[in-house]
Amino acid sequence: MLSRDTGCAMSRCMLPATPHKRRPADSPLIGLVSDSHGQATSLANALAFLTQKGCNTLYHLGDICDSLHPETADACVGLLREFQVNCVKGNNDHAIVVNHDGRESASIKAGTVDFLRRLPLLIQMEGSLLAHSLPFEKELGLACMVGVMTDDYARTFFRRFAGHVLFRGHSHSPEITYQDRLDRVKSERIPPGRAIEFSEHTPCIVTCGALDQGLCLLWSPADDRVTSLQL
Repeated sequence: MLSRDTGCAMSRCMLPATPHKRRPADSPLIGLVSDSHGQATSLANALAFLTQKGCNTLYHLGDICDSLHPETADACVGLLREFQVNCVKGNNDHAIVVNHDGRESASIKAGTVDFLRRLPLLIQMEGSLLAHSLPFEKELGLACMVGVMTDDYARTFFRRFAGHVLFRGHSHSPEITYQDRLDRVKSERIPPGRAIEFSEHTPCIVTCGALDQGLCLLWSPADDRVTSLQL
């Protein structure tokens, strides 16, 4: 049974509907970034790098912005629009909305706040989900952005989404989490440059790694393979 974190029960506000998308059939490679934390230059470099690698589809797994430096949000959101990046909302992005929505601000444009406010907490595709941290937005509301991926949460995901892969951010080190043959929850780091074929571990959880540490992921859906990359 999942519990709601009362500390994040600001979830009285309307949550965006979870988008259900078909996995892009014309994109053999998908680029994933997360936790750019307002570093627009790093974000620009990563999006250009992944595009050059052949990624026609790009995802940002949340914490696009840094809530302590909202003045960086316009540049980051501008890049996401330019590269047509699909995004989920992170806790820093939500904090910026709470602090600035409906207010005149010299540090951030109203259109940027609106962009962040409309971001979903979860994207579901055929065989995969994308979230900032936990994929249980119906039970946890906004707390799903900050909840830690414990073994119990991992088991709940494995049971509920058999045959699926969850791509997530929030934790800043790239890793894969799965159940072994004895149903023990196991996690393995994915060092930069290493490719992991996750078909033998499905269902599994893949943590992207933080862009503010120069990390991103290259996902090949046809091969069920992800590669951790260091910019």
